[in-house]
Amino acid sequence: MYAALEGLMKEVEDLRRILKGSANKQIWAETERERMRGVCSTYFVARGGLGETPEMLEADALFKDLQAMSRASPSRQKTVDMLGKAKKLLVAVEGTALTSRTKSAGRKTPTDQHIICTLKEVCPSAAAAYSQALEDLGDEHRASWRGPATDLREALRETLAVLAPDDEVLKSTGFKLEKDAHRPTMKQKVKFILKSRGTSGTAMAAPEQAMQGIEDIVGGLTRSVYDRSSMSTHTPTDKKEVVRVHGWVRIILCELLEVPPG
Repeated sequence: MYAALEGLMKEVEDLRRILKGSANKQIWAETERERMRGVCSTYFVARGGLGETPEMLEADALFKDLQAMSRASPSRQKTVDMLGKAKKLLVAVEGTALTSRTKSAGRKTPTDQHIICTLKEVCPSAAAAYSQALEDLGDEHRASWRGPATDLREALRETLAVLAPDDEVLKSTGFKLEKDAHRPTMKQKVKFILKSRGTSGTAMAAPEQAMQGIEDIVGGLTRSVYDRSSMSTHTPTDKKEVVRVHGWVRIILCELLEVPPG
């Protein structure tokens, strides 16, 4: 869910910048109006399971208006302003969803149980790491959240090591190591697995965005040991970040293990 929202916010902001960069007062180009429709379609796919909060209802109405406007030649400034408002609403929606998920962190959903059971067959150590991370997320008195964040990342890393061994990825058609890398990255392994299954580029987007988010957050939490003088001051924020990591790891594992997301 969080990866879908992150991707949608990026699409909204990218479109806003593109439209803002033209001097034409109205949007005549079909390519621009088609992109408006694409963003609206992405929104209505991503909104599933986000509830009926005031922000969601307002966002629903806004994206319906944008969809209708894309069928004509709308005012460029009005459209840019609406996209700016849409971005703010999505940030609020993400915050509400994240707060709600933080409160229920540590509870194993049926999907989590399915992931753990499947991992026990594929990679038992990854199953143990994922299960331990969920238990740790339920502990409200932790002084540090690096442990569950690392366990989540390791669960994913070990799963990828089994499903996408380095040697197989290296010899795959068109593969190139990233700059200064000596082996395939986790993101490249995710792409390798999904590509080998015939997954379309569009369907790969959410797992790839999720993988980048995981790397950024886990790296940030690790650096925080050196950058922060008092971990206790920052633990509430850190827990929200680890909950976000769990959401992203969950998305990727559902894709890799072909577990239906709940």
